[in-house]
Amino acid sequence: MDSEFRKPYEYQEDNRGLILLFIIMILVIDILQTLSFASQEYKYLGHIPVLGIGLLISGLIYIIYIIYTVVTVYRMKENFVSSAKRYIIIRTIFSVCNYIIIFFNMWKNDNLIGNSIDQYPTLGKMIVGELIIPLIYMLSFSIVWYLYFTFSKRCRNAKKTMNNDSNDEK
Repeated sequence: MDSEFRKPYEYQEDNRGLILLFIIMILVIDILQTLSFASQEYKYLGHIPVLGIGLLISGLIYIIYIIYTVVTVYRMKENFVSSAKRYIIIRTIFSVCNYIIIFFNMWKNDNLIGNSIDQYPTLGKMIVGELIIPLIYMLSFSIVWYLYFTFSKRCRNAKKTMNNDSNDEK
């Protein structure tokens, strides 16, 4: 226990703010996104049983990894920052690869380009609307959170606190 006097507002050590937002976002958004990827990939590639089942199993394993990351980051113990960064990198690779698989299977649909209100007027606009913009969203989400876990004062302080606690135990 510290022997120095602390003001009441200095005892807000459990304030997790953006970390809780990160946890909620990956629990909700990433699990729903993974389920969406798995169902769309199964729709396009389910006619190849091994590939369809393999993609469903990889989605299930990824959901388990999401839950593991949530628990690790929520506890804020032992390298939760590196665990979150590792998750963000894996998330980016997983999401981009899955989206590209879906895009190239969706590309085969001849009804995407045309003059109807539900169609893209040109191939270039279809690529921008269906590939480039979703990839930008995925990458920007990952970059922003990676930068937060790299440069956040709270994450740096958590690292220092954990290092001090581990040194005290020795």
